[in-house]
Amino acid sequence: MRLKDLLVEELRKRGINCISFKTAKAFKYDPFQFAALMIANGKMNVCEGEGKYKFDLEGNEVDECKFVLDKCEGIIDRELLLKKAEDFPYIAIDCRYHYLHSEKEFKSLVIQIKETLNVVREYMWDERLVIAGLKTDTNATHVDKLEDFLRDKKKIILLDPNAEDVFKGEKAEVYIIGGIVDKSGNKKGLTSKLGEELRRAGIKFESKKILLRGNVIGVPDRLNHIAEIVLKVVLDGKSVEEAIREVQPRKVAKWRLRIELPKFVEKIEMGGKKFRIVRKGVINKFDWLNVTEEDFYEVASEQGVIVVNDHFRVSDNS
Repeated sequence: MRLKDLLVEELRKRGINCISFKTAKAFKYDPFQFAALMIANGKMNVCEGEGKYKFDLEGNEVDECKFVLDKCEGIIDRELLLKKAEDFPYIAIDCRYHYLHSEKEFKSLVIQIKETLNVVREYMWDERLVIAGLKTDTNATHVDKLEDFLRDKKKIILLDPNAEDVFKGEKAEVYIIGGIVDKSGNKKGLTSKLGEELRRAGIKFESKKILLRGNVIGVPDRLNHIAEIVLKVVLDGKSVEEAIREVQPRKVAKWRLRIELPKFVEKIEMGGKKFRIVRKGVINKFDWLNVTEEDFYEVASEQGVIVVNDHFRVSDNS
């Protein structure tokens, strides 16, 4: 359940069957998530009136609506909506190691934080993203030390690729992501080190890694992608594998395909020469990866593997 679902639920309860908008920004998001976001961020409320763009509660455009999202004393306001959303989790990005980043890595870190805020806005609202140890020009919650924010939190999960336990969709008050961009390969293990510092500070938490069929390869490592996977699982109710596939860039999917494809390669000999082949239908075995037929042929070519039709037999061509 997303924040918009709580808003729609409250609108129905009050007999309100539509909302209108004065701004076309509503089209950037789902209109009702936009409305919920504006209310939760304390910028607008739902009140009587009429805007240019009108939607019923299913998101369909309608001709008339007597309620509008506007700056006003609202029928549904921030306090009411946030009370209904108390159980929503926090996504916390700990940037205590930002000083270890190169200029290029630091720029990428800031970009990924802003993209993570955009992800959070699709499900919750700005304050539910916590940035620790780094000031950014966003409306996220900023704290100097994550330890101070975590003191009163009872269920915390640190997402660490080196953890022993696997994330299977467990609910938590806070999901911690290490604010680490490692393009040089010299920051391995920093998330685990972050965990050690939290433990020394007396913070109790669980460390879990996100795996795709038993391997971290193929799991996106950008901060915004990790956050989106978690929110798809804990708020949308998707499986971890399903969430990964929906978020997974083709580039990342091909990394995993390079590992999986050799498992289906056959070795043959024709005319005294040896060849490695894979049957075209094998691509159907990778429906859990976000790859295309083009990606399949590209990876096969990289590995010196010839793609043949499913009915190919050596005797047909010898």
